[in-house]
Amino acid sequence: MAQAPIFMIEDVDTATQHAATAIAEMAMRDISPTPGNFCVWYHYLAGTTPPLRQDLDALLAQGNTVSGSQMQALFDKYFRENGGAETLQSTGDELQATLLDVIKQVSQAGIDAGAFGATLNRASGSLVDGRIDPGAMKSLVADLIAATRLMSQKNQSLEAQLKASSARMAVMQTRLETARREAMTDALTGIGNRKSFDIALQFRAHQASEHKGELALMLLDIDHFKKFNDEFGHRVGDQVLKIVGAKLKASVVGTDAAARYGGEEFALLMPQTRMADALDRADRLRQSLGSHYLKNRSTGQSYGTVTVSIGVARYRHGEALEEFVNRADEALYRAKSQGRNRVVAAPDPSR
Repeated sequence: MAQAPIFMIEDVDTATQHAATAIAEMAMRDISPTPGNFCVWYHYLAGTTPPLRQDLDALLAQGNTVSGSQMQALFDKYFRENGGAETLQSTGDELQATLLDVIKQVSQAGIDAGAFGATLNRASGSLVDGRIDPGAMKSLVADLIAATRLMSQKNQSLEAQLKASSARMAVMQTRLETARREAMTDALTGIGNRKSFDIALQFRAHQASEHKGELALMLLDIDHFKKFNDEFGHRVGDQVLKIVGAKLKASVVGTDAAARYGGEEFALLMPQTRMADALDRADRLRQSLGSHYLKNRSTGQSYGTVTVSIGVARYRHGEALEEFVNRADEALYRAKSQGRNRVVAAPDPSR
C-alpha cells in the first residue's frame, strides 16, 4: 500500500541530514528538544506531510519561534496514536538523551574555540608591540603550536562524536517510523486504519487541488456481515474481513491508499483516476470477491460468498473533505438500498 506523508522511507544519509537540521532549527528557535518536537521538525523538513508544513509555516510567519503548546498541538494532530506507545516512549527517551549529548558537545566546542581565539589574540598583541625577545618568541610559537594541535584534536573528536550521534539518531528515527507505521495499520487486515486514511485523504486532496488532477474515492461495505458473525462465529467474521482487506490491497495501483474505514467498511483513495475508471475498478473488485465460495478447510462447511456494496465519488477541487466522503457514503447507502452487491456513483458536481 503506497501512502507518501505516512510510509515514506528515507536512506540513512538523508535521514541523518534531516535529523541534524531539525536539531539546529530547534536550537536556533529556542525550542525544547523533546522527542515530540523533534518528530514535528523532522517531518516538516522532510516534507512528508504537506498539511503539517502549511500549519507550521503559518505559525512561523507570526514570529521566529513556536510555543510549547503549539508544538504539542501539531504533534497530537499529525502523529499522536495510541498504538506503539511503549516503543515511542522508550525511543523518545533515548532520542532526548542523544539530543542533550549533541548540545553538550557543540557547547564544549564553542568554549574550546573561544580559548583558541584568546591564544591567537595574545600572540597578535605581542607581535604588534614589537618588543619580544627570542626566548619569548620561542615560547609564543610553542603556545600557538600547542593551541593549534589542541583545537585540531578537539575538532576531530567533536566530528567523530557528532557522526556517532547522527548515526544513533538515524537508527532511532527508523525505529520511530516503524512504530508509526504499525500505529497506522489495522492489526487484523494489515492495511491502513482510519487514522492513515484521514492523513492520506488530506495529502491526496491537497495534491489534486494543487495540480488540478483527478482523485476518486471508493467506499465499500460487506453485505450481511452480521450473518457471518451470528451464524458462524467471530473467527469466520474476522476471516471475511481479512479476505476483503487482502483483495482491496491487491487492487491498489500506484499511489492508491487502501484502509479499513471502520467495522466492515473499507475505503480506497485513487489519485489520478477518472470516475469511469474508478467505477470499473470498483465493479471488478466486487465481482472478484463474489466469485469465490468460502468454506471450512477441515469440515467442508460452506459459508457462502462475500458480496459488497460500493459507493464511488470524484473529488471536486476545493470542496470540504467531509463533503467528499459524505458523497461517497451516500452513494454506498444507495447501493445498499437498491439491493446490495452493486456499485453506485455519486452525482458528479461541476468543477
